[in-house]
Amino acid sequence: MHPLLARPEFRLYIAGQTLSVLGDSALFIALGIWAKVLTGSSSAAGLVMFCYAVPMLLLPLGGLVADRVRRRPLLVTVNLVLALAVSPLLLVDGRGHLWIIYGTAVLYGLAGAVLTPAQSAMLRTILTERQDFGAAVGFTQTLRAGTTLVAPLLGSGLYGWLGGRAVALVDIGILLAAALAFLALRVPESKPEPSGRHWRSEVLAGFRHLRGTASLLPLLIATTLTAAVLSFLQPVLFALIQHGLHRSPEFLGVLETVEAVGALGGSVLGGVLIGKLGPRKTVMLGSAVFGIGSILLLVPSVWVVSVGLVIAGAGMPAGVVGLATAAQALTPPQLMGRTQAAVNLSLTAPQAIAIGVGAGLVAALDFRTVLVAMVVGALLSAFFLLGKPDARLDDDEEEGGDEEEPAGSTDRPAAEPAGEAAAEPVPGPAAEAAEPAEPARRS
Repeated sequence: MHPLLARPEFRLYIAGQTLSVLGDSALFIALGIWAKVLTGSSSAAGLVMFCYAVPMLLLPLGGLVADRVRRRPLLVTVNLVLALAVSPLLLVDGRGHLWIIYGTAVLYGLAGAVLTPAQSAMLRTILTERQDFGAAVGFTQTLRAGTTLVAPLLGSGLYGWLGGRAVALVDIGILLAAALAFLALRVPESKPEPSGRHWRSEVLAGFRHLRGTASLLPLLIATTLTAAVLSFLQPVLFALIQHGLHRSPEFLGVLETVEAVGALGGSVLGGVLIGKLGPRKTVMLGSAVFGIGSILLLVPSVWVVSVGLVIAGAGMPAGVVGLATAAQALTPPQLMGRTQAAVNLSLTAPQAIAIGVGAGLVAALDFRTVLVAMVVGALLSAFFLLGKPDARLDDDEEEGGDEEEPAGSTDRPAAEPAGEAAAEPVPGPAAEAAEPAEPARRS
């Protein structure tokens, strides 16, 4: 057994996070199905995703909250509030109650804007040695990938069997269990102290940290580019299924499951490779693997496409492990929440734009042309990291640094005090990056 898993606080953390992601993902898919059943409209179902996604724009504010209060009570409280917020779903019995479904999706999005940075900041509080960061991120990403593979089946299956109210009841139970897991954590946390800076400066501290950390910013740029071209994949798959594989649109579910299996493998692979290659080479490898897997999608064969999706699906999670590990190692605990928020927003905003761009490109061009563009984009992001500085994952890096160190100067050490009395690193425009997992919410 890995030494991290022998630590009860780490086991409780991953239990709380996994339960939280499971409840989130299962309910989210059920809400979309519920809206579709009540209205018969795909647009009404799509509006559920919109209601969930829009509050995630408040991630920087959520990151500030996570850095200004103790993380354990915050995680317990938000999960309990979410359990209460899900309760009105038990009253839904017709189209007239559709607003309850949308309201629940909005509340989930708001909670996600706080939980994502708070969970990553809690992990940064638990970990004391830099050598543990890669393994910890690998574990959490692997469990996330496994959970998101199972949760849609749980949500849709339970809805089809017992209906939406049953999904709501199960979700309430899962959220309460997550709250109990976080409540059982026994990790010393000092009381955060206000820095005295303007609130806008505080909110943007994560972006300043990202911009001012020499070995972190290139990783974020490369991962963002790969995530953007990854967003072209779903519209490409629709065209590939129709014109390349000559299957019905429902075959998309099969291909997405295959891709999810690859993502699970990529999370495991990233956790193994991060200690051997370091963050920069792990991110490079992830981008290159995605590009290589995408090449196989040009072959009009179900089996070759499936192999390509497994390979491509493994690329992005492996790269995310590299970025998340570097962010954990180079971000002081008191800045971790805002850094996580900045990373997630930096990844998800371009992805949202890229989804629309990808749909337009597939409509205007042959899908094979778009696939080639995806391959080129992924390989360019890997080449971009050649010669860039790498993040140190050992504990012998020199500590220190002035509170007002100019942005862009050096990497900040991980081992700084957890309280706000400690100097904040690099008050420049890129201040917080932690565990980006996906365009969704929890890390």
